[in-house]
Amino acid sequence: MYWRSTYILTGVLATLNLIIPSAGASSSEGYPFTNVLSRTSAYITDNDDFVTTASVETTQGWKDFSRSLLQINRDVNENREYTKPEVDTLLTVVLSSIQQATETKLNRKVEILGITYPAYIVDYGYLRNLLDIAIEILPGMNDGTQVWPYLHSIRQAYGLNTAEALGYPAGTDIDDEENLLLHFDYQNSVLKASITAITERTTNIERHFRIVDFGGPKQVASPKRLEYLSLRTKALINEELSIPSSAPVQLTDFKRIIFSGDAPASEFKKVREAIIKAVPEFSDRFLDDIKPGWVGAVGAARRAREYRLNPPVIDIAEQIYDSDGWHDEL
Repeated sequence: MYWRSTYILTGVLATLNLIIPSAGASSSEGYPFTNVLSRTSAYITDNDDFVTTASVETTQGWKDFSRSLLQINRDVNENREYTKPEVDTLLTVVLSSIQQATETKLNRKVEILGITYPAYIVDYGYLRNLLDIAIEILPGMNDGTQVWPYLHSIRQAYGLNTAEALGYPAGTDIDDEENLLLHFDYQNSVLKASITAITERTTNIERHFRIVDFGGPKQVASPKRLEYLSLRTKALINEELSIPSSAPVQLTDFKRIIFSGDAPASEFKKVREAIIKAVPEFSDRFLDDIKPGWVGAVGAARRAREYRLNPPVIDIAEQIYDSDGWHDEL
């Protein structure tokens, strides 16, 4: 009889995901994971169904830490430097609480296989802290090949690393093609849009912008904000199309549009309408088989399965940011 480990993805806030396999689970139980966006855990069955398993409340300390790194707070006094001991303590609390909650819900020991990290963790030099703490306190974490960028995991959720998934004939080498994805991440009242260029193994951020306080505390955007999103999206696309090149970027090079985040479904519908208003040609590019709150978790779980079945996973996607940093609204 063939037995395989069960994979669980756990997460913190909307950007830190953990993939955990439980020892001794049978193949019939599928691949469990935790959704980082809504801080819930669940598992993926062999039929790709979702079953909720656990939930972890985000601490105020972690919220403050994230907002400070993202420089969301308008009051400059709320943005501060964190010492290494402070960061290590925050990471220890976050990682251990997720593991404990998952073990309690599943009534079994679990083993961490990997972590999907938010961009600001590496941007501010805290990836080393994350790795050190994870290896120290989480069974199954051994080295840096077990951490993956967030947008790369989102892409993996939809298997966008094959010719067929990107709309090409079978057998096409996608590394020879121009492949762009458009990501919209909407959570904690912040909407972030990113264009990524992808190959079979890499996900590179070409350009991006974010709108702080897009929908307010309840994440309900006003008509004025939605109109602004349309304008910013159109400008973002036009910037990409205007890049001087022997083979200029075309609208057809934008293969898919992916949503992620914890905003209400009704708000993602409004965002979709705003995007189509900006670029009508994109009306058939949206992927919505996975709810936005689960998409990062699904991708990370698939990466964990790959790590388990074909170790080590060394093709960690590199995310490259514009030298100007985030483009916020004025």
